[in-house]
Amino acid sequence: MPLFPPLARVSLLALFAPALALAQPAEPDFAARTAALVERHRVNVDELLGNARQEGMALLVIPTLNLDAGPQRDFEDDATRDRFVRQRSTFVHWNHKTEEGYAISAGAGDHKLDPTDPGPQFQTVRGKLLYQVIPVWPGEYRLNRITYHQPRTELPDTVPPQSAMERLKKIGIATLDYAVDREFKMTTPKPPSGKEDEDGLGKGCEVLLRVGGGCDEAAREVRWRINGEIAFNAGQADAAPAPGIEAELLFAPIAAITLVAGEAVLTDGFVLPVDQPVMTPDSCEDTSLGPTCTMDSLTLTRLPASLDDFRQAPGAASFNLPKLDAALRDLTYRAPTLYYKPASEAEPNVIRAVDRK
Repeated sequence: MPLFPPLARVSLLALFAPALALAQPAEPDFAARTAALVERHRVNVDELLGNARQEGMALLVIPTLNLDAGPQRDFEDDATRDRFVRQRSTFVHWNHKTEEGYAISAGAGDHKLDPTDPGPQFQTVRGKLLYQVIPVWPGEYRLNRITYHQPRTELPDTVPPQSAMERLKKIGIATLDYAVDREFKMTTPKPPSGKEDEDGLGKGCEVLLRVGGGCDEAAREVRWRINGEIAFNAGQADAAPAPGIEAELLFAPIAAITLVAGEAVLTDGFVLPVDQPVMTPDSCEDTSLGPTCTMDSLTLTRLPASLDDFRQAPGAASFNLPKLDAALRDLTYRAPTLYYKPASEAEPNVIRAVDRK
């Protein structure tokens, strides 16, 4: 599969996103330079998505949770912030059946752009759903991997290796890696100025260098971290390391979808509830990759999509993406193939995968 030319330009812009988001706007022209960067990013994303179908790719529209639905969060509360960080960092990965490394990744977090997995390039919200548009290489993709960051969590104790036969009975494994987060606590009360969004970083998705909507809470969390750094440097806050875990779940496929070059497809999304997965007790072994544990079960929530609902969300044209708007006009719906039945008739969108005893 050849590399997609515009992707290289979008990749270069994406490299600046973390620096842009965490910069301290000290120069007078910071806002102007940020606006120019955001505009260049918009133009390149429109070219990438608008031309994808002609360049041998497909366009996939898939929903995930809209983290802006509901009231604003209190990010000063540790538990609230931890829950948000896990939700935003969660990516659901659909891996290509035959092409190793090719994947579809959906989620609200900061995607590491890769030619084999371009990730969400545009998103728009409708109620509790965040619809993401992803350029995809053709082929069959299977949902069999999920990654997320779990703040304020220690690695589990490990046990001697169990038999390979016992591991094969399980639905999948979780590989855990140690991470260190930086936490801030204000030591000097700072009254709100009412001008938190006048720091030159822009608003909503501009702060994250992302095109579309559904970024307001993520932008507020980014500003929480920026303000913590500024307060710490000014002697108004304490900073301390906090343990965290990077989790990778690998499991038997739960769903699959096949995409053909040149088409635009809407399908159902899947999200990982915060109480999942269910780990096998005392199953974590020490490996070269870190503690590796088996899972007794994994429950995902399916987010049914519909063309009518998607069409009621703000369209690409409203975000000044004319090429993408044209590319989505003949969008069709395709249900994914499910390898597990719903948990019950009363909960048709709860998909529970269990071990293979």
